[in-house]
Amino acid sequence: MNSRGLPIAGSEPYGEWSDEPLPIGASSGSSTMKADTVQLVHIFGTDRRHVVPIFQRPYVWEEERNWAPLWSDVKSAAEEVEAEGTGETVPVDKVARTHFLGAIVLERLPVAPGRIVAMNVIDGQQRLTTLQVLIAGCWAAAKASAAHNAEVLLKMLLNNTEQLIHVEHPDERYKVWPALPDRDAFRDVFAARLPARASDEHKLVQARRYFDGELHAWMTETKNPVARADALVIAIRERLGLVEIQLEEQDDAQIIFETLNDRGTRLQAADLVKNTLFRLAEQQGNDVNALYKRYWQPLEASRWREEVTTGRIRRTRIDLLLSYWLSIHTGSEVPVERLFADFRIWLKRTTLPAAEILADLAHHGRALQRMENLQPTTATGRLLQVLDLLTTSTPIPVLLHLHAREGISEEQRSLAATAIESYLIRRMVCGLTTKDYNRLFLSILQTIRVTTDATAGEQLVQQLAGQSAPSRYWPDDDEFVASIRQPNIYRVLRGPRLRVLLGGMETALRRQKSEQQFVPAQVAKLSVEHLIPQKWSQFYPLPTDRPVEEAEAQRDNALNQLGNLTLTTTKLNSSISNGSWPTKRRELNKHAVLLITAASVLQAPASVGGDLSQAWTDVWDEERVELRTTYLAQVACQAWTSAGTS
Repeated sequence: MNSRGLPIAGSEPYGEWSDEPLPIGASSGSSTMKADTVQLVHIFGTDRRHVVPIFQRPYVWEEERNWAPLWSDVKSAAEEVEAEGTGETVPVDKVARTHFLGAIVLERLPVAPGRIVAMNVIDGQQRLTTLQVLIAGCWAAAKASAAHNAEVLLKMLLNNTEQLIHVEHPDERYKVWPALPDRDAFRDVFAARLPARASDEHKLVQARRYFDGELHAWMTETKNPVARADALVIAIRERLGLVEIQLEEQDDAQIIFETLNDRGTRLQAADLVKNTLFRLAEQQGNDVNALYKRYWQPLEASRWREEVTTGRIRRTRIDLLLSYWLSIHTGSEVPVERLFADFRIWLKRTTLPAAEILADLAHHGRALQRMENLQPTTATGRLLQVLDLLTTSTPIPVLLHLHAREGISEEQRSLAATAIESYLIRRMVCGLTTKDYNRLFLSILQTIRVTTDATAGEQLVQQLAGQSAPSRYWPDDDEFVASIRQPNIYRVLRGPRLRVLLGGMETALRRQKSEQQFVPAQVAKLSVEHLIPQKWSQFYPLPTDRPVEEAEAQRDNALNQLGNLTLTTTKLNSSISNGSWPTKRRELNKHAVLLITAASVLQAPASVGGDLSQAWTDVWDEERVELRTTYLAQVACQAWTSAGTS
């Protein structure tokens, strides 16, 4: 403890509502940072502005983790003051106890003539902003209770002296000025009464509503609300403590920010990248407000903060965009968990100014959004759905580059997407490794970057077709057909991969008949059905014109072949699935909206003629499985053409 009875920085944990680590070892090299434990009145009781850089993340704190623990601390402090004032016995460990709320890191800004002193908030903006919202709620509660003295004192913690506010800068009245996306809502929380509740309320307004509710309940449970309001003021001014760290001129604010937020962080990598870029832009003499509004503000939209699954990991869209974008520039894989570190390395090497980097990143963000909004009937839209089903994203930097280059035609982009899908599906069916895909597609990307717009797609096809290493080659028709005809394809592929294969054949069949398109995502709702059931003994007797051992071997061989599998829109119940062929055939007829069933099970495939064509649906046996497998292999070769025909 120091002489004021407040904890020394680092002597106690921050408390449950803190979201920032202790500022230990934050600066680079030797530092003369001033660190003091101070009462809240020191922070908000003087005419001083705490300005959050526009490029810091928006307000994200929430009730359970942040607001409720803060209110609990404030209420406890106020009730201790109340007890002292009434002469009640106060436990020794609670006498004049200071509730420690964490730390803030500030950097003094140059003072312009006629302006109020301002501090840049390097770290702690969520905490300072929340405290102001809480104090605004306390002020409104004091006003409603006619606690005039408390009302005046609380107002002094919210607003700077009116006579000092520059007429052209009215927002300088606020002690805290938050990040740009939060400013309109921040003004709203200072009203005595909030507007009517809206369905899409800003988190700052939600915070004020929470504090209002808690304050109302607490103020109305006492017989003397004025005295309680006075106790609340004392608690806020004198019983809440912060560690205030002020940087000196030689301290590197950016390195300190990164140190505080890049280790065990809750900040997204995108927030760290944003902070770095805008600080650099500021140092290079740019109008950072204009850059933010033009290039980064669109990336603050809610869709970019949504989490999506890539592989087995969930990441925000903005972090994925940065990962893809940086891969394009570096030619290397950039895992999201290494994103900020890799970005800093690249930034040191590039000669591009920050404004150009921001413009390029925003351009790629728009391209990615357009790409993700493509109809799944387009080649790229279809490929993106296939990648999602196969839980891989390795080709996406290539696709993003093709779509970010506005001079590349849709024909060239479609050529590239079609080739990538064929390459991936053929290797999947042939059971070939995926381990070298990252390096392969990044290598192709670097080649395409120096290729003319007119031939970019063709160059990608040539690059894929020219691969010969076992981990990279594009299987030809012979190998592809042989793999499709393998007797155990059901167990080799299984799950989404098998449905993607069957769904791709459905798409090819519909193209032949000019019917409504079938898209990959639809297979997620379909079931794979064995035509000869896995439990076949009751209704599918073995043929009697050959030895039993031979007949059993042929049955086992046919059971999991592709020709014995189809997709159904409704999962058949076990009695029908394992029932007789006439029963199953009738049920399939009811739901035969898919051509893969209607055109090759419920009628003979186009490749089958003669008497067998007429009697095709009478039974379902090994001969039909074999013929249908051959037919589906032909369809697959049309769906995913080989390197020589792409």
